[in-house]
Amino acid sequence: MSPDNRQIFQAATPSRWKKFKWGARIFSAIAFFLLIILVLALIRGYNPSLPALEAKSKIFADKLDPSNPFTFTSARNKKYKGFKNFLENRYKKHKDTVRAGNFTSGNFIRAAFYTPWDNTGAALRSLEQNANKLNTIFPEWFFIDSNDHSGLQNRMDSASLAVMRRNGLRILPMLSNFNSKKEVADFDGSLLHSILGSPAIQQKFIQKLTDTLQHYGLQGINVDFEELGEGAREQLVSFEEALYKALHAKGLLLTMDIAPQNDDYDLKRLSAYNDYIVVMAYDQHYDKGSPGPICDQKWIEEMMDQTAKKIDPSKIILGLAAYGYDWSRDSDGRMYGESISYAEAINRAKIAKATIDFDNNNYNLHYSYTTEEEEEDSSEQRVDHEVWFTDAATTFNVLRFSDDYTTAGTALWRLGSEDRRLWKFYPLDLSSNALAKHPFNYNLLDTIPVIENDVSYQGEGEVLDIVYTPHPGKIKITVDTTEQLIAEQEYEQIPSGFVIQKFAEDTSRPGPGHKLILTFDDGPDARWTPQILDILEREKVPAAFFVVGIQAEKNIPLIQRIFKSGYEIGNHTFTHGNVAKMTPRRAGLEMKLTRLLIESVTGHSTVLFRAPYNADSEPHTYEELEPIARSREQNYITIGESIDPMDWEPGVSADTIVGRTIRSVEERGASIILLHDAGGDTREETIKALPRIISYFKSKGYRFTSIANLMGKTRDDVMPSMPPSKDAWLINLNFFLAEATYWAGQVIFSLFLVGIALSVGRMIIIGIIAYIQNRKEQRSAAGATGFVQNSAVPAVSVIIPAFNEEVNAVRTVSSLLNQDYPSLDIIFVDDGSSDKTFEKVSAAFAGNPKVRVLTKSNGGKASALNYGITLSASPFIVCIDADTQLKKDAVSRLMKKFLADEKSGVTTGAVAGNVKVGNEVNMLTRWQSIEYITAQNFDRRAFDLLNCITVVPGAIGAFRKEAVVDAGMFTSDTLAEDCDLTIRLLRSGYAVRNCTEAISYTEAPETLRGFLKQRFRWSFGVMQAFWKHRDACFNTGYKTLGTVALPNILIYQIVLPFLAPLADLVLIVSLIAAGMHILPADIGSILLYYGIFMLVDIAGAAIAFLFEKESYGKLAWMIPQRLVYRQLMYYILLRSFVKAIKGELQGWGKLKRTGNVGKAVSTA
Repeated sequence: MSPDNRQIFQAATPSRWKKFKWGARIFSAIAFFLLIILVLALIRGYNPSLPALEAKSKIFADKLDPSNPFTFTSARNKKYKGFKNFLENRYKKHKDTVRAGNFTSGNFIRAAFYTPWDNTGAALRSLEQNANKLNTIFPEWFFIDSNDHSGLQNRMDSASLAVMRRNGLRILPMLSNFNSKKEVADFDGSLLHSILGSPAIQQKFIQKLTDTLQHYGLQGINVDFEELGEGAREQLVSFEEALYKALHAKGLLLTMDIAPQNDDYDLKRLSAYNDYIVVMAYDQHYDKGSPGPICDQKWIEEMMDQTAKKIDPSKIILGLAAYGYDWSRDSDGRMYGESISYAEAINRAKIAKATIDFDNNNYNLHYSYTTEEEEEDSSEQRVDHEVWFTDAATTFNVLRFSDDYTTAGTALWRLGSEDRRLWKFYPLDLSSNALAKHPFNYNLLDTIPVIENDVSYQGEGEVLDIVYTPHPGKIKITVDTTEQLIAEQEYEQIPSGFVIQKFAEDTSRPGPGHKLILTFDDGPDARWTPQILDILEREKVPAAFFVVGIQAEKNIPLIQRIFKSGYEIGNHTFTHGNVAKMTPRRAGLEMKLTRLLIESVTGHSTVLFRAPYNADSEPHTYEELEPIARSREQNYITIGESIDPMDWEPGVSADTIVGRTIRSVEERGASIILLHDAGGDTREETIKALPRIISYFKSKGYRFTSIANLMGKTRDDVMPSMPPSKDAWLINLNFFLAEATYWAGQVIFSLFLVGIALSVGRMIIIGIIAYIQNRKEQRSAAGATGFVQNSAVPAVSVIIPAFNEEVNAVRTVSSLLNQDYPSLDIIFVDDGSSDKTFEKVSAAFAGNPKVRVLTKSNGGKASALNYGITLSASPFIVCIDADTQLKKDAVSRLMKKFLADEKSGVTTGAVAGNVKVGNEVNMLTRWQSIEYITAQNFDRRAFDLLNCITVVPGAIGAFRKEAVVDAGMFTSDTLAEDCDLTIRLLRSGYAVRNCTEAISYTEAPETLRGFLKQRFRWSFGVMQAFWKHRDACFNTGYKTLGTVALPNILIYQIVLPFLAPLADLVLIVSLIAAGMHILPADIGSILLYYGIFMLVDIAGAAIAFLFEKESYGKLAWMIPQRLVYRQLMYYILLRSFVKAIKGELQGWGKLKRTGNVGKAVSTA
């Protein structure tokens, strides 16, 4: 083949393909290299240290798996075992506990006091874990109403009540005269005067109390009246007598708490009107007194001896101490004791590195330590502390005494503050007789378990750092085998719960000079963050932004702006997931990825961290503590907050946000304000509230500052610059990767949106134009008449090129002889077939004057058509494929278009017929049928109105012979000779029309192999035709051909099909990411959007079906078609592109025919 006769894309040598292959190899190698670099950057990312902070930098306990660095669900890191495994298994242990009923020995009462006011949650946790070791509970629920002294305040909590009932405990709520509304909350004797002094009020109160007990199904009451005052001794006895009688009449119990050696209580008479007396054998030394033992064993024994002279021991419940006091001198020089739990006592000893002494004279524990505390004038003051507390050994020894004394039992003050080891023996009978039969194993007490969910704090402030994480302790115990008492114990290893250092407190009072810090979580967001930055820059107010990595990746320019504007940036994880619920590997990777992103964009790292969902400046629960511990592993400090106006709440107004912020600042005297610059449906109210918040506090003299300033540091301290090292190139590469990811994401998303917009827009426009053309055709058809046989009409030659068509050829020619057009001849051109095509057709139509059967050497479809056209004497020709059958009136309808246009003065060069699939025998052919209706025929109907049809199909098309010759005949330089000729006709100025009534039935490929072969020829041919005529694309000189038709081929047949798999890829990735909770989206929403897009597609197809009068039942096949068909077309287009690059000669090819068209359709 000479150079002039080459096909489009055909190359003389394979050099072009070789260059492409090497280019692809180099690109792949670079991409693989960058992937390796990304993994290295993740693995070698460093942890910056915070200068001058008292925190040890820890090396990452984990390294990313280089083969799969983004697998969040990988196996737990063994080095994270210990306290984290314990915490994560805490709830499992609770579920595995066998609730076999209460197992207290003998008839002893084993009770405890439950205090719901314990805001750490320790009381409820202890109750949940140990209720099965009790038989009685005294919850502090009932109080005398400070407003109406005859009223009863009920502070029951449903959570604890459910636990108590589930464990079958006798529930005797405490009735207290504690007044929380006093200036200093304390027991209030004045609340008792009305009840004790007025019989009417007393009776009303008792009735209300009795009714309440019965309403909730409780078993009695525990009276805890203290600070009685003068004259109340006799009145109290009278009250108890009345209450006792009222309760007993209902079958309810009455117990009373009394302080030992207190003359306010007439013990002898009170015992007559109580079922039990709880002797509070503690507070020997109390908070307002001098330091000393909480409950000296000898003091208890002496006190019990005195009490037993007035009360039968069988009525005495001995109250046990399970707490301690930390005494220090206040600013006035007075000693004051802070009540602390066992866990707090242990943690403070560990922090102070103090030695715990078990005093074997009183069986209490003691240590002392010194702290440096800041005075109001900012000077440092040494403060001496003295700590006394009890532990399991104390309780064991008191319990031994109580059980031998044959008291009614014991009551522990209070749940949640105890040494958890005591539950090893608390339910047991520890009397001497019982121990002789069942000796106690003291080894159970030599290990102190991890102090679960217990938190101790050092200092004050809203910046948090973990000093210690939970670990068990070890104790050496010495037993007095004679008395069966714990005579001595030595704390060899002090256990620990969480110990958190709180610092960076602004000690000034709310008002002028008080520091405030604005912090914003969950961003950046392209819509809201710029508005917040504008406000901050206008007001010249510093702030900190805790960014979510996935948001930062989408908005890198905003990260750059935040940093360049001087604001601080903190880490808020990569996906805004709950760190406490993540695997350690995922949590580490989330923090690491976000830090790397910040480093890449700004050149600075960050040590500031805030956990999603848990920003409280005083965390207590597992979910609050775990993020701090995990972030500390990566050398972060946690920035809490005490001012949360909850601007994230749906429906919250700017007024509410401003009001909550002002109230929190003025009431709490805190500094860090939590707001949000992303998340939720809108941040509009936050935008409105921010200027008002700034204006209000500025007007009051408050000073807005940064987190670094609050800590006494600079921004470079909390956001240290990346140190120069041999890895500096990695740091620079980080920015490149982040920038590339950002823009790649933006481009992909934009292409996705543009693709959807173009597809939907085209569907709508084509639909409207097709509708207009359809109405136009209906009006034209209303007045049309058929041809009269033998009337004077232009002659028409039907040309049938054929190559190996022995199955269909005879049937096709026969159907043409049935055409109702008066002047018709048939030219059958065999293009050198290797089968019996020529022989069969020649034999079938020998002697028929209307049929000429010709043969030639193989030269391709275009040469066969040209051969037939040359031999035709007719002014009009109709070209059809050898596998096609026409309806009886097809040629007549095609010719009507030519003749009607001539009357209108339009020179029509070609008319396209309506091709339908005639062999819908399987799913593949049904899909093709839908495509013919919704794409090819529907498009031609619309483009007919614009005169820019680009393909007169080979299955049925009519041509003016003069126009074909003028355009240069069919050519062989493309595989889409019909498309190429149609475009040349338009370029030559001829009109190209469409005739939807001229119907032909073609045989579509029934096998995947045949389909791929045919569609490759079509796709490659269209690409060739477009490339051949590319000079006309967007060229207004060619009217709608240049402005509509060719751009349509470029965009919708070449470019968009390349991008089509992107929509499916986005769908799949989104579904996986949503399912793994990596993206803040739900699977249902993603499927909904995809479903809407598909419904729009189906709606457009329905319009095409309406025009074609097709059955709507076929539309059901569109769903699988869209999921599978598109991938096949992508493969075909990709293969065509490769072939174009290779530049190889492509032949006409031949499909295997079945002859199913003739069986399936009627051409009448």
